[in-house]
Amino acid sequence: MNAIRKIIITNLVFCAASAFGEYCDNGTGECRSLTGTDCPVIFYNQHLIGNNVKYCDEFNDIVCCPLPRNMQRQHQKTMETNRPYEKECRRYNEARSSCRSTPLIVGGTKAEGGEFPFMALLGTRQYHGGNISWDCGGTLIHPKFVLTAAHCLETTETKADRLSPSFNSPKFMVRLGELDYNSSTDEARPQDFQLLNYVLHPDYAELEDGSRGNDIAVIELDREARLDEYVAPACLPPSSGNEHFDLVAAGWGYTKDSGKKSTHLLKVSLQRYDDQLCMERIESPIQPRTQFCAGAGSSSSPADTCNGDSGGPIFVQHPSYNCLKVIIGITSYGLVCGNYKFPSVYTKVHLYTDWIEKIVWAN
Repeated sequence: MNAIRKIIITNLVFCAASAFGEYCDNGTGECRSLTGTDCPVIFYNQHLIGNNVKYCDEFNDIVCCPLPRNMQRQHQKTMETNRPYEKECRRYNEARSSCRSTPLIVGGTKAEGGEFPFMALLGTRQYHGGNISWDCGGTLIHPKFVLTAAHCLETTETKADRLSPSFNSPKFMVRLGELDYNSSTDEARPQDFQLLNYVLHPDYAELEDGSRGNDIAVIELDREARLDEYVAPACLPPSSGNEHFDLVAAGWGYTKDSGKKSTHLLKVSLQRYDDQLCMERIESPIQPRTQFCAGAGSSSSPADTCNGDSGGPIFVQHPSYNCLKVIIGITSYGLVCGNYKFPSVYTKVHLYTDWIEKIVWAN
């Protein structure tokens, strides 16, 4: 499976920033320096814990330091009740009656109809109409908003021209509820949308070597989607997601390097790579606070994301709601597709939840 815009990387010059001070491990810990002062419970017991130490940023010796139980409960309660996206997450779960007790399907290659109802296709249609070219993925996080990668929205025209119905330029389109966009008999209920607005992160940057920073954007659809078994939002992450090592990605991207796009939605299981190992493999640094790497994890598997999957999600099962997924990352860039030696780079979503909330739930 594939889903990224794979580009050869030479020198990535993002400065390494730690995850210091963030909550981790579902709110049961806090990211702190591995010292006798900041995290004595791990520092003085490493000989007992061994390889089970949980890191927020292993390269900079930032560990997930366990919090006292009273602080864990207090933080988890705050996460559950105060944030707008957490309130909406509960509402989305209740909206799908069939999902209140049955988890979604996991594993395999081809996705099933309704398995990932948050998946979005992002493409362009010429000004005078015609077929849509589907180029990127995205994630529905609200009936009217989709999360994607900033580089998927880069154009030679201005945003005003791209959004203007009277300006002669290609127009962005979003499709929800799709399974196989070349089939009219598959188990799907597609809904097509034009864009009312889109916002690239103000610090998004693409360097000359092809690497990207703050590669995240929010799309506002021209109307609210009809939520059903085939179209329903995913949840934003309440924590960094650093505790998750087994991940799932989905998309309509290329099935091999220099291959063809899949018209049928595909899913793939990926392994998170240690930050230091990732940087050694791609021969360039990443920014651990806002990026992470994932790939096949084994020479026996070609699992990866590739061209055409950019902007799509990498996710885990929600710990409380059977039918919902938590979006941990957004497909950003990589070297080549399907080679376990070269993991792909993903934008962490957690660090941007405040920015996302101000756009999506501003009122």
